[in-house]
Order: sequence, then structure tokens, then C-alpha cells
Amino acid sequence: MEFGKKLAQVRKEKKLSQSDLAKMVGIHANVLGRYERGEARPFVEMAAKIAEALQVSLDYLVGNSDL
Repeated sequence: MEFGKKLAQVRKEKKLSQSDLAKMVGIHANVLGRYERGEARPFVEMAAKIAEALQVSLDYLVGNSDL
């Protein structure tokens, strides 16, 4: 599964809105939406912040790990 789809899946499982997660990591909700739709990719530092906020590993978000 690609990063954007995995990001959206995990965010929804954690019952977070795009706005909530975006605030947690310091970006605008529109940017997070672009990540989820695959229109943009975050720098590794931002991807790591997102993974930390979602309490999953970065490997899991990028599809290199099952958990």
C-alpha cells in the first residue's frame, strides 16, 4: 500500500481528522490532504513526525513493515 493510502487508513483508525493530525505535526490540513491523495510527498523529517503523532513506525507508514 502506498504512503498516502496508509496514512489515511491509520489516521482514520485513530479517529483523527485531517485538521487534528495536521495541527499535531505543524502543517496545514490541505497539505496533509495532498499527502493522502498522493499529490505530494513529505520530507522524511515530516513523515517521521506524522508517524510519531500516529504512534506507528515510519517503516509501517511507508509499507516496509507490518507494524
